[in-house]
This record gives sequence, C-alpha cells and structure tokens, in this order.
Amino acid sequence: MQPIHIARNHASLGSFPEDQVRSGILSGRFTASDLAWREGMAEWRPLGEMAPQWGMELPPPALPGEDASGETSLPEESGPAWEDRGTLGIPAALGQTVSDVLFRPTMTFASMRKTGGLVDPLLYFVLVSSAMFAVSAVYQLLMSRLNPALFAPKVPDTGGLALPVIMIGSILISPALYVVSAFLSSGITHLSLMVLGAANRPFETTFRVVCYAQASASAWNLIPFCGGLVGIIWGAYSIIIGLREAHGISGWKATLAITLPSLVCCGILLFVGAAAGFGIAELGRHGH
Repeated sequence: MQPIHIARNHASLGSFPEDQVRSGILSGRFTASDLAWREGMAEWRPLGEMAPQWGMELPPPALPGEDASGETSLPEESGPAWEDRGTLGIPAALGQTVSDVLFRPTMTFASMRKTGGLVDPLLYFVLVSSAMFAVSAVYQLLMSRLNPALFAPKVPDTGGLALPVIMIGSILISPALYVVSAFLSSGITHLSLMVLGAANRPFETTFRVVCYAQASASAWNLIPFCGGLVGIIWGAYSIIIGLREAHGISGWKATLAITLPSLVCCGILLFVGAAAGFGIAELGRHGH
C-alpha cells in the first residue's frame, strides 16, 4: 500500500502509512482541510474528500458553540507525534517526532501544543537523551579498546574494568541528571525570554520547546565522532526556531535568549579577570 503524503499551509507534514493517517484523523492530528496525495492521484485533494474513498471515518463536525468555552484544542495545535503515542505506538511516535523536529522545525513548533503538562516532553527528553548518551558511551568504550592510549592519561587501567564500570555507572545515573538538566536549561532560557520581554507564553511552553528540541538533536550521536558536535549546533538551531514559533517572537530575540546566559557569564569572567589583573598590577607597583 502506497504511503499517503499530507500537507498543511503549503508545508509538508510528511508521508504516512494508511493506518497512521486513519488514527491521526481520529486523534485530531490531521484535519479534513489538510491536503492529501498518494501515487496514482493527478493532484492534491482535501483529506476530508479522500478519506471516505480510502475507507477512513471522519470525526463528526463540532456542534455550533462547542468551542465557545475555549476548552477544546485547536487543530493546529495537535503535536508533536510523541503525545499521540497511545494511538501511533511508541516506536512510530518517537521516530516521527525526531524527524519532525530535526527536519521540519518551523511546522512542528508552530503546531505544537503550547500547554498540556510537563510529563510528556520530560519523558521524551529523558528517554531519548539517555539512550543517545548510552550510544556515545558505547562508542567511547569501543574506541578505548581500539586505541587505549587515547584514554590512558584520563582513566587508569583502561585495559581492565575501570572504564566499563565508569561508563555503566554514568549510563545508570544519566536519567536523573537529564531531569535536572531539563528544568535547569528551560528555566534559564525562560528567564532570558522574560528579561528580553519575549516570554509571550508560560514556562511550560519554553520547557516543551527545549525538551523536544534538545532530545531530538541528540539523535545525531548515532553518528560516531562528529555526531555530538552536530547535535549541539542542530539543537541550538531547533530551540531558536521553536522559541520563535511557540512564543511568536522574532528570530533575533530567540537567538539572544539562548546566548544571553553565555554572554553574561563571559562578561562576569572578563570583569573578574580585569579586576584581578588590576589588583595584581597595583600590588606590583606598590611592591616596587
């Protein structure tokens, strides 16, 4: 069965098996106004028109005034796929979320649920980040076996059990450390947004952006050697796009929000260094 390609607002949402499209319609991830195309069709057609022909049921239309209370979620805030894992299945939801965040960040964060709790993004962050950390640890362990001299100055007895024990211990405690990291990095980022007057949504929105962006970017750790560096750069880019779309701010403000803490730290270090240099110079002058 050929996959079905879905698009919304002139942007591709990806290609999906028929069962994922069917479940996405029922969960609200896809709407009748989305455009659909599969091999053999002459042109893109509204999903609401094609779904019945493909044997898919559409949800009944909302009753007049049903959304007046604002309780129901808007169709455009129906992601990411990880939050529909009960319907899609965990492996499919994981893969789709990583792909969407890495390669379609604008669409993904624009349609991301801005609220909905901290548990889902935190669980995603801890699972993916811990798994990728384990992959990196395995790569390091293999490298230590291929080139013991590379690790010998840092870890004693690399030919024995010291390094494997350290690696396993690090993997076991990494989930707890990632929980702390999620709240710490999100808190600092949101504080920066507040300082810049760009926090148009609550901390929860920033938390969701940081968790989904950083965890998805860590998937680059699957590539040996350079994957970690690529992940850091890609993660920063994804967070900038996510903050821009989720908070409705300009790109430069989103960029400044993630660089401001580093700039402040550098400023403090320069001030301390200058003060120390001045003090040493004064001591030297008085010593003469």
